[in-house]
Amino acid sequence: MDCEKITSFLNQKEKQIEHLNLHDPDYISFHYLIAQDIIKELTQFRNEVIPFFTVCSNITFSELIDKYDELVNRVQWKHDSLAWLSERVYLIFYEKALFSYQFNNEEDGKYYLDRSLQYNETFPDAILLKLNKLLDANHFEACLSVLHTLYYETQLDREQEKKSIEFTDHFYDKLYKTADSLLKEEHAAEALELFEILEVFCQNLPSAYCNDDYYHGVLRSKAGIYDSYLAIAKVAEKRGNQNVAAHFYQYAREFLEANPHLESNVTEVAEVKGVAEVKGVKEVKEVKEVKGVKEVEGVKEVGFALVGVDNKLSQKEIKEKYDKIVLQALALCIKEDFSGSYKLFSEAKKLEECNCFNKDFRVEMMLKELSKIME
Repeated sequence: MDCEKITSFLNQKEKQIEHLNLHDPDYISFHYLIAQDIIKELTQFRNEVIPFFTVCSNITFSELIDKYDELVNRVQWKHDSLAWLSERVYLIFYEKALFSYQFNNEEDGKYYLDRSLQYNETFPDAILLKLNKLLDANHFEACLSVLHTLYYETQLDREQEKKSIEFTDHFYDKLYKTADSLLKEEHAAEALELFEILEVFCQNLPSAYCNDDYYHGVLRSKAGIYDSYLAIAKVAEKRGNQNVAAHFYQYAREFLEANPHLESNVTEVAEVKGVAEVKGVKEVKEVKEVKGVKEVEGVKEVGFALVGVDNKLSQKEIKEKYDKIVLQALALCIKEDFSGSYKLFSEAKKLEECNCFNKDFRVEMMLKELSKIME
């Protein structure tokens, strides 16, 4: 290594050491690795260059040794500091998350909290904070896996145990009341989804707060879904749309067959024992594919704005919008607003053009049948 390369190398290492960051947790682990590389390079320089140093006009041997020693001391100090910080970086992220949430900076708070759990996924304080944030946002299902980690993969101290018990009680209470309210508003499918989350919670997680209420909620929700199928079928039958009526009587029959324990909880059973009983309709072939039950609900108020597909929406967001439109279109059928239902199904048909999700076969079928009414 000639004289110019020697000074260039030392200047380069000095700049790299200067840039090693001891404050930003996003860089600590990465810069710890860089510090290790710098130490290796300086060690190699000591072994392969210094013993063979010759006279240079731009640096003396004494200056070279002093510079080398200075760089080694500086990088070793930062290396040791970064090593200590690397083991505690999850705590730094957690503290930054608390600070961000304290000042209502939800976006930064979520980022720092997720980073804390990325470095230590069994850190109880971060898990408890994550659970409370998920519950505040009504992300009930997402809470289940996090709760499982809290109870079965972490070591809790006494204070953390108290907080975990408080959370599980609050979780059950909020989830049950939310589901019960949805059921009273005739949102049976959405209520069923929440009651089933509550069922998983009660069966798999330690909680003395659970009772049979959640199971009764499941039964009530399924009965509401069944009644919604019947309501659509009866309206279609009343309007002379026997094909639509037959399909929805068929859905009701299939739903009852899949849930035989409902017979004592639903309002009417006899009507759907056989689809052939519908006047003027031949028996319909069994419809094997029935989409998620959340697509059929008795929604009283419909205020969904019809808009085009936003290119910025993800596939998941487009599918969620699609499901919501189908849901509300079916709800309008119950209210005998066939014109409004047709418009919503038409909007759903437009969303299908993205070819980015599984289509609901009822969109095409309902458009065909409703168009006969609209003529």
